[in-house]
Amino acid sequence: MARCDTFEVRPLSHRDELLLLELLDASAACNNQVNYDRRQTLFETQKNEDTRVPVSELKSTVKRAVTQEEYRQKYIQILSSSTPQQLVQKNWVPWKAYFALLSKYRDPDNNTVTDRPSPPGYWKEDGKRTPRIVIRNDQYTLELGNRSRLEIPVGQDLKEKYGLGYYERLRLEVAGQPRWTGKQGRLEIVYDRDTETFTAHRNVGGEDNPPRRRDSYQPSLATTGSGEEVVAAVDIGANNLAAVTTSQGDHRLYHGRPAFHTFHAHTERIAELQSILDDEWSSKQIRSVYQTRGEQRNHSMDALVRNLGEWLAERSVTELIVGALGGVRKKHWSATVNEKTDLFWAHGRFRRRLNDVLEFEYGITVTEKSEAGTSSQCPACKSDDVHRSGDLLQCHACRREGHSDIAGSANFLRKHTAESIVVESSGSMAQPAATGENTKVDGHQIQVPCLEWNDHAWTVKHDGLSTKEAPANQSTSHETGNVAPGVSDD
Repeated sequence: MARCDTFEVRPLSHRDELLLLELLDASAACNNQVNYDRRQTLFETQKNEDTRVPVSELKSTVKRAVTQEEYRQKYIQILSSSTPQQLVQKNWVPWKAYFALLSKYRDPDNNTVTDRPSPPGYWKEDGKRTPRIVIRNDQYTLELGNRSRLEIPVGQDLKEKYGLGYYERLRLEVAGQPRWTGKQGRLEIVYDRDTETFTAHRNVGGEDNPPRRRDSYQPSLATTGSGEEVVAAVDIGANNLAAVTTSQGDHRLYHGRPAFHTFHAHTERIAELQSILDDEWSSKQIRSVYQTRGEQRNHSMDALVRNLGEWLAERSVTELIVGALGGVRKKHWSATVNEKTDLFWAHGRFRRRLNDVLEFEYGITVTEKSEAGTSSQCPACKSDDVHRSGDLLQCHACRREGHSDIAGSANFLRKHTAESIVVESSGSMAQPAATGENTKVDGHQIQVPCLEWNDHAWTVKHDGLSTKEAPANQSTSHETGNVAPGVSDD
């Protein structure tokens, strides 16, 4: 599996910036022309509606519609010899995904794809080409240090136009720290018109030569001293992003409301900016807010996955069971929760990050299973006579109370683990340390670490105080009910 390093690219002069922009625009034009030829071939092949062409035949016909040599000859004087070939190869990647979806769509026994897939689009945004280039791994030089630099090939016509020597390459300054070590892969440079910046993405490693993280954490993934297999389950929620329980009775809670408030503030700002537009639906400022909102969200989620991975590895967890998101939508649907689950939480991306980070870097298997019905039972006495109000779960049978999501993760773990694994669940009926309402279980005061995002890292809250000094009650719900004295409905 390949990984990616990201760098900021800075031209050394105005001439170099113009040259780089023209190079990236020509590259986008090449890709769009390749894509146009393939789309037209697809449409012509499917023109006769009375005859359905098999997917395998369509795939072969579309792939043969263009050749690397054809586009190498067309763009060699602008992009150099190897870049057009790389663009033809990269353009085929989304086409392969398209035909895979089309095959599933046509299969009557496969219900995973119900809408007819659309063929890949062009490198365009708002009617303009997206300046972008792909460079083969042996055609660029990246030197990192005090004065990091990047050298990329340029076609002869652009060399003559901008005064580069016959054997000279375009030299650029780069900023950023590499995260991965391994075999150097393909380089991709993209220009963002809104921020007027260039960004380089370098692939590292591959199937035969997996990359290693430079600051890699080397956990011990063996079983516990007693030889028991350690399994964990994570309950995904709209307000508390993740509640985790291990089969050894360890718990962890990631409090998501403050991070969502920041996300929602950007959403309101976008709506405000859109309301003052006349016929347009977007602007440079709106796109900038969108980008900031997404980057901040991705930062917090990536940090959560990394923090969770290290915590699980320290406890020798070998498998993590993840709850499917469907139950969250059904139980808590509202406009705000929909924004949380679909936009803020970005469940699909989160699941992919869990797989990539936990399985690849920590060797922890990730499986997704239904968590339906796991929050309506007391994990201590298994009674269904419980009352839930906000984050508080009260058991009328054993008179214990605790955090509903922590209790749910304990029940979720017990539901899906093998009978040979003993789930220590008594600690799940205890409030997180941040609430200040910890319940005594079996005569002991038990605290569950509750972490909150402070725009930089996930840190443990203390004595109910937010790491960003937010109000104690940050619930987006306005419902009221019977709550135990001194316990917030948050």
